[in-house]
Amino acid sequence: TARLVKRMIDVAGAGLALIALSPLFAFIALRVRLDSDGPIFFRQTRLGSDMKEFTALKFRTMKVGTDQSVHRAAIRQAMTAAADSRQNGGVYKLERADAVTRFGKGLRRTSLDELPQLFNVLRGDMSLVGPRPCIPYETENFEPHQMERFGMPQGITGLWQVTARANCTYGEALDMDVAYVRGWSLGLDLRLLLRTPLQVLRQRG
Repeated sequence: TARLVKRMIDVAGAGLALIALSPLFAFIALRVRLDSDGPIFFRQTRLGSDMKEFTALKFRTMKVGTDQSVHRAAIRQAMTAAADSRQNGGVYKLERADAVTRFGKGLRRTSLDELPQLFNVLRGDMSLVGPRPCIPYETENFEPHQMERFGMPQGITGLWQVTARANCTYGEALDMDVAYVRGWSLGLDLRLLLRTPLQVLRQRG
């Protein structure tokens, strides 16, 4: 079936990417370690397909002990007040200059902090392409139709990341995730995968 082919693409793609990007992984890991005290990886509980919880991996971009309640409050405001979250530097990554490390700023801008999620893809927690995996408390403010986004494996890249990035509100990003699930095909996944490197290069620029 198409879902099985999607999984095969995930395993092959993630495996090849981890091998090809191993020098970059080593460089980023070293810089994270030298930039500030704390672990190289940031581990966080996220919701996958059918809202199953898993531990997502990212390169750490924030100082140890950062108060996460700020993000929770921002999500609530973005959903309940229809706030345009572009003023905070992006839909999901708030500009918290007091908490983000110097090297972490560049990682967040280019989304290179998300590379360790390739391990999540190999483990079957995620897919290369799909809705962004949410933190459990984010669903507190979802509209009923937005729960459809959990009908597919959550992904490293996806529709809103490629087409809108920071130029949309939080609610609009969720609706694009729903649109992806409703219109999913292997062809759509391949198109989004091909466009992702260009989007990363634009962010780097």
